[in-house]
Amino acid sequence: MRRRAPVIVLGALLLAGRSLPGQVPVAEYAARRAALGAMTGDGVTVVLGRGEPAHDFETFSQSPDLRYLTGWTQPNAALVLVRTNGAQRELLFVAPRSAAEEVWTGPRPSLADAARMAGLPVRDVREFTATCDSLLAAGNAMRIVGEFRGAATAAGESVTNDRVFLDALAQRHPGARVSQDERSLLLLRARKSAAEIALLRSAIAITVQAHEDVMRMVTPGWNEFEVQALVEYTFRRNGAERPGFTSITGSADNTTTLHYWQNDRPMRDGELLLMDIGASYAGYSADVTRTVPLSGRFTAPQRAIYELVRRAQVAGEQATKIGAPLNAPNEAASEVLARGLVSLGLMESPTATYDCDSTGQRTCRQLGLYYMHGLGHGIGLEVHDPDIAYFSTWSEGSVMTIEPGIYVRRNLAEVLPDTPRNRALLARLQPALATYAGIGVRIEDDYLLTAAGLEWLSKAPREVAEVEAAMQAPRASAPRPRDPALVERYRRALP
Repeated sequence: MRRRAPVIVLGALLLAGRSLPGQVPVAEYAARRAALGAMTGDGVTVVLGRGEPAHDFETFSQSPDLRYLTGWTQPNAALVLVRTNGAQRELLFVAPRSAAEEVWTGPRPSLADAARMAGLPVRDVREFTATCDSLLAAGNAMRIVGEFRGAATAAGESVTNDRVFLDALAQRHPGARVSQDERSLLLLRARKSAAEIALLRSAIAITVQAHEDVMRMVTPGWNEFEVQALVEYTFRRNGAERPGFTSITGSADNTTTLHYWQNDRPMRDGELLLMDIGASYAGYSADVTRTVPLSGRFTAPQRAIYELVRRAQVAGEQATKIGAPLNAPNEAASEVLARGLVSLGLMESPTATYDCDSTGQRTCRQLGLYYMHGLGHGIGLEVHDPDIAYFSTWSEGSVMTIEPGIYVRRNLAEVLPDTPRNRALLARLQPALATYAGIGVRIEDDYLLTAAGLEWLSKAPREVAEVEAAMQAPRASAPRPRDPALVERYRRALP
């Protein structure tokens, strides 16, 4: 069953002009809406929430954009902002009471209760489309904020419900000015407030505890899904809503697959376990990765790769400064990785290339064979939040990950196009590839950039000695006691 009740309890606090402990203050939502209106100017801005899941057994999570502006966590809702000569009117459309549906989904507030809860004028969501039609017929320009990029269809197109809604409006009003607007709200979401940072700290603390629980308990013979189960148990037990993304718990060769999700392999002594996990707490997601030796000690090849990745992370940390270019951390880390891979025999030189098409006319950097993703990303209401996507330099208040990695895939020969140059390259690299094949290491941490410097938030063991000490300690039979403060904070949002 999906929970509706947290919104009801929140409403009681809204009436008192307060916010839940550790939650976003009510006044902050109003300030965010005002800031969006000031940014977009006169006209209509429509922010679409997510609909009820297709199946009752599926979980629901609100659109990050609607949640950011209203705190509303129930499905089938939308926000309309109408701005005229600097004055702004706001309407929240929500689903009305329905006793028949509530048998399946739980109680909903009445429209009157919803208005008191949200601190906004509220209307029945069944009036939403007609309201949009009326506003367009009156000559208003309308910007739609929604989720327009979905999974590709068989024809390669991306179709979402929000796209269908926007296209239908445009077809009904061919002369109207209807457009999608993603950038304005993402610019606002990019800089985190004190309340948001507090929620991220809670999400990160729970995620760190999950990492530490696995390090205390896991042994060779476990299945990857047992690690996932322990991680997500720790999340929920400490007040997280859910994982912020699909948990990655890959071992052995699975450590070299960046978005490995099957999590279904028995793990053996001598192998590595890579855990890329993040708890979502009050909507805000952490993202922390650790790579650990199941035997308790890294083998010499594993340790060589691990220490190289850790040195690259340090370089990325040192390059993340207020006013520095956004690409500075990645460039610093990439330089360390390239030099290190040369010393391990996995690259010919720090700037060496290979043929990346079968004609031999296009070349790519050899570093990309082992390090093929960016150094990091913002975190927030989405695990890949827009913190660093819309600016050219780092600024105070950024919350981000720094996550270098090295992935030595066994099928590297299949990755490389078959050209004479690539065949010669593989022959030269073969001794090192035989030594390091199947080793994947990623170390990912969460950080806050302040006037005093870069603050490391996700303090799980990460140095070689720390990780080995955690893995060699006597195996625990149960997770650590839950964090009472986190649990109490979460429970106060429940009925």
